[in-house]
Amino acid sequence: MNSEMLKRWESLTSAAADDARAAAQWTQIRRMLGVASASMLFAFVALTLVNAAVGITLTLLVLGVMTGIGTAWAYHEVSTLGRQAEACQQEMQAIIEAVEQHEKAPRTPLAIGFANLCGPEMDDLVRQDAERLGPLFMRARVPAHQQIPSAEVLFVYARLNEDGTLQGPKPVGVRQIVQATHAAIVVVATPNSAQSIRNAIGLRGPRSANLVFTIDRQGDSFGRFFRALFEKMQAGDDMLSAWAALAPQHAGGASPDAPATILAAEGGKIAFPRD
Repeated sequence: MNSEMLKRWESLTSAAADDARAAAQWTQIRRMLGVASASMLFAFVALTLVNAAVGITLTLLVLGVMTGIGTAWAYHEVSTLGRQAEACQQEMQAIIEAVEQHEKAPRTPLAIGFANLCGPEMDDLVRQDAERLGPLFMRARVPAHQQIPSAEVLFVYARLNEDGTLQGPKPVGVRQIVQATHAAIVVVATPNSAQSIRNAIGLRGPRSANLVFTIDRQGDSFGRFFRALFEKMQAGDDMLSAWAALAPQHAGGASPDAPATILAAEGGKIAFPRD
């Protein structure tokens, strides 16, 4: 269950508890008012039959009607709370089903890593990507800032210097990360300028991995694109075939809301292992 779903679950459970307490209170009020209304109307009828003082009978009639209205209002509140509780239960059931479906989803027997080299400013972005893409793999690794996990698929959150090296105390190229981690797919997931990306691609280093550089994430499109890409690879497509299907290279082929990326396919037709 991801953090947003967990927050919603906690909100629903809290709301359900509040509604249950309120419904119990309104039910008690309804019963008390109902008894009072019936008693007063019975007394009104009885006193009317024995010709009691008009003032007393009218008072009993008014009080009986008012408590009757109160009973009806309390019944309305109980019914409203009941409908809210039912809607809450339905949404909670939907969350349970979504979690169960998520647990049954196929997972690629590889590790995916998320290396935040920028610091706290990228925490939300890393969390979003990890929650969307991590469940597709057997292992998902999100280490502390400035640490790079060992993973076959690696997302790196870093700024590029103009010469294409990664910003930091010791500027290095993306291919040095490939060399250190033995990753087969490396995605620089933070937006960078096209010029710095071209310079990064031109740097020396092993050309054994497919490198992806991001120019514009286009909001949520980034996560949707890579999830679709990895799902196609889970189904048996190699990375280049899956990429071509999702982001055709001919004019007008790519979706207007797709992320703007550059793929350096130096690792070739990388494919995921099958279970």
